[in-house]
Amino acid sequence: MKNPNKIKTTGPKGLASQTMVNAAIEFMEAVGDSNFSLRKLASKIACDPMSLQYHFKSKKGLERAMAEELTRRITTISDLEPWDQRLQHLAYQYREIALAYPNTFKLMQQFWSTGLADYIRAEYVCQALTDAGCNDNQVTSFCLGYYACIIGLAASEAGGLLRPADETDIQDIKKLPDQGFELTKKLAPAFQAVEPGQVFAYTVDLFIEGIRKALPKKSPPGN
Repeated sequence: MKNPNKIKTTGPKGLASQTMVNAAIEFMEAVGDSNFSLRKLASKIACDPMSLQYHFKSKKGLERAMAEELTRRITTISDLEPWDQRLQHLAYQYREIALAYPNTFKLMQQFWSTGLADYIRAEYVCQALTDAGCNDNQVTSFCLGYYACIIGLAASEAGGLLRPADETDIQDIKKLPDQGFELTKKLAPAFQAVEPGQVFAYTVDLFIEGIRKALPKKSPPGN
């Protein structure tokens, strides 16, 4: 039986596309997106650039396959679990992948969908929202909002935006005029005390609580 999650693996000279994708992710993490190219990757893995062209058609095609591979590594929990726990678990899976592969993870923001694995997880999110009691319009809006929120948060944390303020930041704040920046100066120690994952956790909880509050009110029994 064929595995629908599996990447096509054969091509010219017997090269494996899965091997190429894994090597591309490793290379992206080593050199960053600005230094990533098909030519440089081909040189790194000692293959003909035309082999990459054959498998992925273009750099964008390879990047889509790379994002799809990261999605494939994200696990889900049983549909029998409460809907909010399913969404929370999936959110933290995206965060874990983002922290492990910060350069490649940014590719997820470039595609509406990366392929089958992405659709499988989107179906999982839609099912959780349906089980929560959302109507069709809410399911589509909340699903898109969920992905924008989670992927954006995870990418921001991996990229450093959600880190605690460091000494350079604190010195910059101290140099601000007293007038007009009273709260920024007052909150500087709190910004410095932000713990890893704190903003992510707080925002995910807020998003799920927002879904809960948007659900249609159930009528009392007997009405």
